[in-house]
Amino acid sequence: MQTESHNFTEQSIVIVGVGLIGGSIAAAVRQRFPECHVIGIGRNQDRLKLATERGLLTEWSDQISAATIPDGSLAIVCLPVGQIAGAVRQLVDADCKLVTDAGSVKACVYEALDDASRGRFIGSHPIAGSEHTGFENADADLFVNRMCVVTPVNAATSNTERIVGFWKSIGSTVQQMSPDAHDRVLALTSHLPHIVAAVMSGCVAAELLPFTGTGFRDTTRIAAGSANLWTSILLGNATHCVASIDAAESLLQKFREAITTGNAATLESLLEMSAQRRRTL
Repeated sequence: MQTESHNFTEQSIVIVGVGLIGGSIAAAVRQRFPECHVIGIGRNQDRLKLATERGLLTEWSDQISAATIPDGSLAIVCLPVGQIAGAVRQLVDADCKLVTDAGSVKACVYEALDDASRGRFIGSHPIAGSEHTGFENADADLFVNRMCVVTPVNAATSNTERIVGFWKSIGSTVQQMSPDAHDRVLALTSHLPHIVAAVMSGCVAAELLPFTGTGFRDTTRIAAGSANLWTSILLGNATHCVASIDAAESLLQKFREAITTGNAATLESLLEMSAQRRRTL
């Protein structure tokens, strides 16, 4: 377990959306910094009560208001991309001084915020997760040695350092990028893989599944993720996702031409290029 306690200054953390990511953040904080209050906010009271009983939360509420957010709290929005900006605005209206998130698209969130909300928001994207959902699958070490991208826009240096310090304190390495640069890169490294996995899974009829092996299972694992969540991500990053699909189509066309013409040298070169890239990883 990696911990950088000297970076951790938070007395209370507010997590809006206690699912897999929000639950894992809560678990990471509770395990490493048990003196920190972790307040979960969501719509389902029964789920929040259960998360509290399991030790992930110290308090919970189904309301975002000044009464439910202790002074000085850091708020982290762990909702689908399309819901993040609305939650940020509510937190700012409740006088929360600093808000971040865990969404995998950034530019559309900033664009949906007014100046007042944008001034208190610094986007984050911990590149970690699972095809599983819910706080029942929370992992206190989910962020250890995983990249977290932080996207400050005209933010105070002290606020950026606070956000960076938080992610480092629960094990992440941190890279700062602009929101658009983040979205362009993640379209290729995260969003395109999900699209391709979904296409591969969709190409195989149910009656053919008994003939699949580990190759099919490995390459389509992420296609089992939440359709609602991924719809929000792909539409939120539509321009860059379309560009990544175009890049994939171009490379796929090269494979098609090599196979159609029986060009073994080109085919082997394409395969070796991809194999070498994977070995590097």
